[in-house]
Amino acid sequence: MLRHIRGAWQVALIEPNIINADTLARRAKARPEGTVFALPKGGVDEGETPEQSADREVFEETGVRGLRLFRLTTIRYLYVRSWGGREHVSKAVSFYLFLYSSGRLGQIRPDMRDEVRKAFWFPLDKAHRKLTYRGEREVLKMAQKIVREHPERLTPPPPPSLASGPAVPRPAAQQRGGSQPRAGSPQRPNPQRTSPQRPSSADASRSKSPARFHHKES
Repeated sequence: MLRHIRGAWQVALIEPNIINADTLARRAKARPEGTVFALPKGGVDEGETPEQSADREVFEETGVRGLRLFRLTTIRYLYVRSWGGREHVSKAVSFYLFLYSSGRLGQIRPDMRDEVRKAFWFPLDKAHRKLTYRGEREVLKMAQKIVREHPERLTPPPPPSLASGPAVPRPAAQQRGGSQPRAGSPQRPNPQRTSPQRPSSADASRSKSPARFHHKES
């Protein structure tokens, strides 16, 4: 989740209570340094697409809503659980780029406090050094590169009603090169008609145009 404010880019980070989503026993205080900083994340619920999961998890863990622009990358990796039966777990982690649209960061539901200790904005150009996990640091560098070299990709797409559908012809008075009748001035007679047009003082009418989200595979 990115936002542009006062001439600078910021990214939404979270401090999770739970280090690994596969267990409720391992928490941030178990780490030697005491804290973990990460991107908003979560699993895909039954019946959800990865994109729907991304939208939901970002809001649940940060309290803000954003426009999902595109998927940055998907990383697949295999690890062995260090608890329980030490099963091998395969994950596919998808990262999406969001552009902030509404809400106040940190205003999350009380039931989400078990998972997220706090959410905060952080300068994008320094955030890769703040994140705990190496994979997320690399993904954040991708976002930094897009902001630096391809800012046009951060432009929100037009609304569906404007992006698709048949073209609506403009009235003749609004077309380039067309003349517009003025109030109080006579209109020229139409040569196809036999009777002359009377001067009109009426106004001519015009038309107005108006994170991270993973699939688990075992």
